[in-house]
Amino acid sequence: MHRRFLLGCALGAWCFPLGARAQDAPPAAPPVAAPGVSIGPAQSQQIDPQNTLEYAFIAAMGSEALRPAFRRQLLDSRVVLALASSAPDAPPREINPREGVRAGLIFTSGARIDAALGPGAGRVFLTGRAALERLRGKYVVINARLAPMLVLEPEDVARYLETPAGPPNLTGPTE
Repeated sequence: MHRRFLLGCALGAWCFPLGARAQDAPPAAPPVAAPGVSIGPAQSQQIDPQNTLEYAFIAAMGSEALRPAFRRQLLDSRVVLALASSAPDAPPREINPREGVRAGLIFTSGARIDAALGPGAGRVFLTGRAALERLRGKYVVINARLAPMLVLEPEDVARYLETPAGPPNLTGPTE
């Protein structure tokens, strides 16, 4: 999974601008390069962790031993699921990073979705487990266009959801 994790992150960083352009993005989208080719400054903005989930995310990127703790924190924390519109019953927003692949977008806070998609982007706040349930069977990009970013394959999403529910989080919201 470690190799798939890193490959997924690299693929997601390269493919996200393609999918975002297909989702009503402004016509002046930045050009997309082939893998390994750089066009100007990096498009991913490094996050400064603002909540427990983001601290766990950054720690897990540097240590495979901390990934189970991140998985638990993701499932139990409040996250932001990007929606196709701002309507309350809107479906999750999806991108097409490549033909035949649909990916939903999850962000670790409202500030992260604002940075990646803009403040007008449709969204709903819910637990990570509920967000992953809504995206079951699809690829999932966590913190798209930001660093760190994580791409989960449908099999990874299923494994995350197999994790038993933990005790209630008594520390309050993650924002």
